[in-house]
Amino acid sequence: MKPTYIRSASDYLYYLIMFLATFICVAAFWFISYLDYVNMLNNGYKDQKAIFFKMEALDVPVHLNAGKFILFQYDDDSPALKHVWVNGELKLPPIKRTDEGAETDKIAVVGTNAEVKNIPNDYKLIGYFNTPYSYKLNSEIWLLSKNPQIELMDGKQFVFISPSRDVKSVFDQFINGNNVEIINAETNGSYILKSNQVVGMISYITILFMTTIFCVSTMIWIKRKNHLLSVLYIFGYSYRAIYRIILRYYALPYILFSSILFVIFMLISYYAVPLWDVSWMLYSVNLILLHLAIVIIFVFYLTFIYTVKKGGKRF
Repeated sequence: MKPTYIRSASDYLYYLIMFLATFICVAAFWFISYLDYVNMLNNGYKDQKAIFFKMEALDVPVHLNAGKFILFQYDDDSPALKHVWVNGELKLPPIKRTDEGAETDKIAVVGTNAEVKNIPNDYKLIGYFNTPYSYKLNSEIWLLSKNPQIELMDGKQFVFISPSRDVKSVFDQFINGNNVEIINAETNGSYILKSNQVVGMISYITILFMTTIFCVSTMIWIKRKNHLLSVLYIFGYSYRAIYRIILRYYALPYILFSSILFVIFMLISYYAVPLWDVSWMLYSVNLILLHLAIVIIFVFYLTFIYTVKKGGKRF
């Protein structure tokens, strides 16, 4: 006969602590990615993994279809005028469109403070950056063309960004063996990317703190079941059966809640507040798996301690 497990008030309290800890951690990961995106906008749409480089000669054609990326090309004399290549479906800065630009292969997007007269005659202005707090984007002109060719006469300075976890790998595939000079990002004003460091550090400390609370709560919750575990073992339930019972009533609710929570945040990220990359999702999944592993290990260890190791006469 299968035992009937009746949840006590303390069970629901620990469920609440467990769910709240996971929610705060996932929210913190999302918030860190959101701060990175804000910093990216403030720095002219360049993130912390951006690769700044100079190319004097194009010996072989670059691979403009090498994964998802955005490439900026500009000249030292006019750094605000940028030729931009976008490969793949990527999150772009907010743009207030004034024209769909369907009649031309060459379009321009400008900042509200940019010199519109600097737009080449063969490019059509289709909109303005809707980034009121980004000084750099508000002063820039982006020239986007369907022409897959890069002309070094348009500038020898480049910036390469990608949402990939391994940006260097995508960059190496793109550059196709051409000789380039990598430039220190600090010399390009990327210190703006380091803003909000205090807030980011607080978020990481919060994640560590909530994970610690999760571990302690799990240990306390299972220890409170020591008498139940011992009684079940004495009355003939095997160690494996007891382990499955406790795991079913503790791990499964966590898996269900974590799945629902992850889907909610994913929908928010895709439809309400899209971000540049999905790093927060990867971190959240790893954290949830870590929490689940903690539950499984603690249940396994303490069930063994209060049954087999403790011993007792079994009927």
